[in-house]
Amino acid sequence: MTLLRLALRLGRVGAIATGLIGAAGAIAQPLAFAQLRGDTPADQAVFAQQMEILARQLTYILPTAHDLGTMAGWIEWRAIGAMEIVAAVWALIAATGAGRGDEERGLLEHWLAQGVSRLRYIASRIAGFAVLGIVVSAVTLGAAGLGSALAKDPLPPGPLVLQAVALLGLVLCCYAIALLASQLVITRRSAVAVGGGVLLALYLVDVVARSDGAEAIRWISPFWLYDQNHPLTNGGALDVPRTIALYASGVAIAAAAVAAFIGRDLGGALLRRPPRDARPTLAPSRDPLLRVPVLALLDQQRTALSVWALVLAGLALFFLSFTRTLVDTMLATPTFRVYLERAGLASYTGFIGIQWFSTLVLLLSIYAIVQASGWAADDQEGRLELIVAQPVSRTRVVIERLGALLVAGAVVAGLSSVALVLGASVADIPIDVQHVALGTGLAVAVVFAFGGLGAAGVGWRPRMTVTLLGAVAVTSYFVQTLAPLFDWPGWVSDLSIYALYGDPVSGTVDFVRSCALVGIGVVGSLVALAAMSRRDIGA
Repeated sequence: MTLLRLALRLGRVGAIATGLIGAAGAIAQPLAFAQLRGDTPADQAVFAQQMEILARQLTYILPTAHDLGTMAGWIEWRAIGAMEIVAAVWALIAATGAGRGDEERGLLEHWLAQGVSRLRYIASRIAGFAVLGIVVSAVTLGAAGLGSALAKDPLPPGPLVLQAVALLGLVLCCYAIALLASQLVITRRSAVAVGGGVLLALYLVDVVARSDGAEAIRWISPFWLYDQNHPLTNGGALDVPRTIALYASGVAIAAAAVAAFIGRDLGGALLRRPPRDARPTLAPSRDPLLRVPVLALLDQQRTALSVWALVLAGLALFFLSFTRTLVDTMLATPTFRVYLERAGLASYTGFIGIQWFSTLVLLLSIYAIVQASGWAADDQEGRLELIVAQPVSRTRVVIERLGALLVAGAVVAGLSSVALVLGASVADIPIDVQHVALGTGLAVAVVFAFGGLGAAGVGWRPRMTVTLLGAVAVTSYFVQTLAPLFDWPGWVSDLSIYALYGDPVSGTVDFVRSCALVGIGVVGSLVALAAMSRRDIGA
């Protein structure tokens, strides 16, 4: 039981954060639905039609919607649907921590020296995460039931329990995939990259399947298997064969991860390259980029940067694939035209600015958080100590990190916008290129804000940085979403970094809020410089 308690203790922070995210959305969304749907049957019917049209163009981030005119359909789509991504990220972080993080920190070696077998260790970590997964799933769906009750449209507990069963299956399957990926590399950073890449590819398969594509391979995606379950809107019934397949695939992949963990060397990878005969040399690398500040850091992460740029560019093109048809259809309907004009979506540029760029800044903030996680890992794993021993000043370390992050953010955002503009030209969708460029530039300011906060966190408390940044991102998202619905004061809305970004693609830029966005990055950078100069490395 000692190892199980340790596993629960090591995983409690991620579980608490994930549970709070799920509970907050599951309570807030039913209350928002009660206010939005209207009082008369006619208003409710119009609202359902509008939301169904909106749901069609959000399939790249939310599952296919069903019965949006009902509380059950709204919770299933808006509250629980977003938990797919949150749960996958949590599973990725937890699995790489168990598969590589403990090893890098020397904890695994200590336990093995005490006579603990590898099988017992990895089994306790899997069991600990399973217990936390049950708690998080129960809390999320319990909060959904509470939210529906507060909105005076309660849902029966049976379908909520079945939805929690399906969600738990997805969480465990994602954990198993990331745990197996951790055995293929030798560092946690690489494990996050490989596991995250695999989960992203499987998620994109599901995204394509939501538009009736990828029929030949969609069954390999645990996200697709999970999306086939609609107990809240399907009379309280699960898709039993696909749910069993979800759990069975998780068990099989977890068993493969356990076998790989037992069979590999401590500190080594399961798949090792054959030794190459090469003469030792003291000559420096011929790569010229390694000699240029900022570019040296970008050169070391060129693969990950390329993946992020290509994926976001692909998502931009996917978004364009249904933009013209969707906007034209809504503009042709008088009721929807009034709705679009009030929401600022009556033009292609306005529609793209609100729908696509709000997603873009969210993804860019995730990219900044991932980079901050790498900075914290450099401190904990000894790489920062080697860098400053060159000698390299700590001030230069902070400035180079932020410079590389801004350049990388500009590359990712710029390429996605170039793909957007070129795709719009090919599809004959008229958009304002200057406004798109303005929105792209301010998106980099969002990266700077998160980067400054991340650098400050790494200079102060490296191990808490990712958790705190995640809390900032989640809080900003919910504040931006809920403030207009509940008519909160303007100063509450301004607490959200995404609200400070606004909607520059429409051509309206709030100079004060934009300066505040940049100011967050500047203040964070100054705090990082001061904290890094005073804190002991590794402390």
